[in-house]
Amino acid sequence: MTGRIFRELDSPFGRSEADVAREIRRRAKALGAGLAFPPIVASGCNSGYVHHKPGAKIVRGDETVIFDVGFRAGGQCTDVTRMHIPNCRRDRKLLRDMLSIQKRCIAMSRPGVTLKAINDEFRRLMKKKGYKVRHSIGHGVGLHVHERAKALKPGMVITVEPGVYERKKRGCRVEDMVLVTRGGPKILTGNVKFRQA
Repeated sequence: MTGRIFRELDSPFGRSEADVAREIRRRAKALGAGLAFPPIVASGCNSGYVHHKPGAKIVRGDETVIFDVGFRAGGQCTDVTRMHIPNCRRDRKLLRDMLSIQKRCIAMSRPGVTLKAINDEFRRLMKKKGYKVRHSIGHGVGLHVHERAKALKPGMVITVEPGVYERKKRGCRVEDMVLVTRGGPKILTGNVKFRQA
């Protein structure tokens, strides 16, 4: 469902953040889903804030945009973040760095590993790359969009969401839901793509 909403979302460019957020709400309702939390649409300088509330700012294609959405259906919640990154060297470097950190943290998401250990590695990697940490690497998700998770067990679902924020300038966050299994972590949201046009 999350993938479908992203695929079918009308082009956000030239519209206000608030209008795009309203469309996300409408599409979720049409599919019989509720919201796990209000959609975040943060464009340009607004992407430099972790929990920006969508407003009147116009979403532009030459600016970074963060889309953070969570839905509730069948008693379960989702939580996914996708990005629009313009052809800007600085913004693309942020994305590459966050994807690299996310890959390492997902690889650690195995039974017996604590979320604290993954978060410690996240902080180490962020510091190594010269970034400040504004939030933890992730959280459990299930009946509630934010659930406590300590030692990981098979069947648990967590989010892995590294983010970097340059206030009043730009930000970057990548977030996927990961299923913990004995055979290794499985990304549940790999098919969620943002249609760029």
